[in-house]
Amino acid sequence: MIKVNLSALTHAKVGTRSSTVLDLGHVVVDDIELAFLRGTLEFTRVDNGILVQGILDSAVKTECIRCLTPFFSPIRIELEDVISLPGSELTSEQPVRVHEDGWVDFSPLIRQYAWVNLPLNPVCSPDCQGLCPVCGENRNLGECHCDTEPSTDPRWSVLKELKDSVSP
Repeated sequence: MIKVNLSALTHAKVGTRSSTVLDLGHVVVDDIELAFLRGTLEFTRVDNGILVQGILDSAVKTECIRCLTPFFSPIRIELEDVISLPGSELTSEQPVRVHEDGWVDFSPLIRQYAWVNLPLNPVCSPDCQGLCPVCGENRNLGECHCDTEPSTDPRWSVLKELKDSVSP
C-alpha cells in the first residue's frame, strides 16, 4: 500500500497546497511489480476534492518480447487526478478517496497510471537475440545448432523450376 496523510487538506480552503516525496523500494500493486517508486506528489485543494499531480520514476517487471526473459523496464509515471473527499462514492473515474482518518491509499491510482505507461514492446536489451525459431533456445545464453535457413515448401518447387527455365 502506498499511503499518504492528507487530513490537513480535507478541511483546508480551496487553493491550499501541500507536497510529499516518495522514495519507496520494491512495491507490488495487484498485478504490477515495481522495483522502486521515486518522485514528488503535489496536492492542491479544489472544489470537488484534492488535485494530485506528480512525476514518478520507476521500473516495472515485464517480459522481453524477443526472449521471454523477465526484467525490469524503466517507466515514468506522470499523474494528474482528483481525489474524492471523505464520504463520497468511489467511481471508475475516481478510484481513490480520502478516508475518514485522512489517509489516502494511492495504490489503485499508481497501478492505473503504471499500466498506461507500460512499454508496448519491451526488449531486455537492444542486442537481444531472442529465441531460436526451431528449438526455442534462448540465443542470448548460448548458440544453438539448428538450421535456421528458411526451407522452401515443396509445393513451390514447380514454380521454382518454371522460373529457372525462363531465367537466362
